[in-house]
Amino acid sequence: MSRIAELWSGLTPNARRGVVGGAVGVAAVGLVAAIALGGGGGGDDAAPKPNATTTTAVTTTAPPTTTTAPPTGPVAPLTGLQVPQEDALLLLRPPLAVKVDNLDAPKESALPQTGLTRADIVFEEVVEGNITRLVAVFHSQQPGTVGPVRSARTTDVELLPQLGRPLLAWSGGNAGVVNAVQSSPYIINAGADAMPGSYFRDGSRRAPHNLYARGDELWAKAPPGTPPPPALFPYRKKGEKNPPSARKAQGVDLSWGGGAASSNVSWRWDPKARVYLREQRGRPHRDSGGGQLTAKNVVVMVTEYVPSYADSRSPQAKTVGSGELFVFTNGRVLHGRWDRPDIAKPATLVDDQGQPVLLSPGQTWIELPKAGGTAAITR
Repeated sequence: MSRIAELWSGLTPNARRGVVGGAVGVAAVGLVAAIALGGGGGGDDAAPKPNATTTTAVTTTAPPTTTTAPPTGPVAPLTGLQVPQEDALLLLRPPLAVKVDNLDAPKESALPQTGLTRADIVFEEVVEGNITRLVAVFHSQQPGTVGPVRSARTTDVELLPQLGRPLLAWSGGNAGVVNAVQSSPYIINAGADAMPGSYFRDGSRRAPHNLYARGDELWAKAPPGTPPPPALFPYRKKGEKNPPSARKAQGVDLSWGGGAASSNVSWRWDPKARVYLREQRGRPHRDSGGGQLTAKNVVVMVTEYVPSYADSRSPQAKTVGSGELFVFTNGRVLHGRWDRPDIAKPATLVDDQGQPVLLSPGQTWIELPKAGGTAAITR
């Protein structure tokens, strides 16, 4: 067991509630000091700005000014960013994965979603009718309310073990999916049936697109000894240049296979904000706060889909295996291969020269389009 996992498992239930609720009491101060501080984040040719939803340490001079100090705490494994020292205890906990509705059809929509901007990583997978569903993974930030929450798929049973032993927030599924989730040694069932008190329905929205999770509450119920996640990717250090294999690219357009309810997705590089802006159905994809969804990295892992063993009408992504890779980072694209032979480990990403692909520290979206589908690069 890692030192961080030992510290997490040593906390009493009340102390752990304080950690996940953002309260750092006297008993927790010693634990903060016991966490080894990581090296500085970075990786953009220009110094990245602190994430808009991450608490930053304001300079102590009075009166307060707009000057902020960069975080000086440990590095979050799922973003490569340093977190403020006062938030260091958040990194002791396991990751929380939430299945988020993404139906965006002309006559029915789950948008806008809540909580996606605070996720460390977001996976996008294909489900029935060539619509997509999201898996938002939270770890270094408090998610607050997240949703709308929807059902799981057998894709998730194979996808999530690379995160260690995450909690899964979901609304249910058919009997085969429920059995697969509940019997998985890699997944902690934090679904609406298992923890109904941590979910609620928004009466102003139409079912089934109105179920939400109180993400901060779910962590307090993680079994003792549940470890934090491993790093999924290596990150570029501050000032580290792009490799020769990286080519300039403005973004990517993704098609999921067609159909009335299928929503094409585009990502476009914003050189001023140094992030990728997400569009869906040709318009900005905004969250419930009105802001457009963004990412520092967009990882496109072309994936084979097969009929699910739980329901042959449902597609299942084969994320244990290998496939073609496109990585969009820092305004450039790298082409290569992804390889994941072990369900308990993340994929390795290499470019066409066989060199490891390094990401920019920050939020990453991982797109899982079908092999044979469309991924058009905009240069």
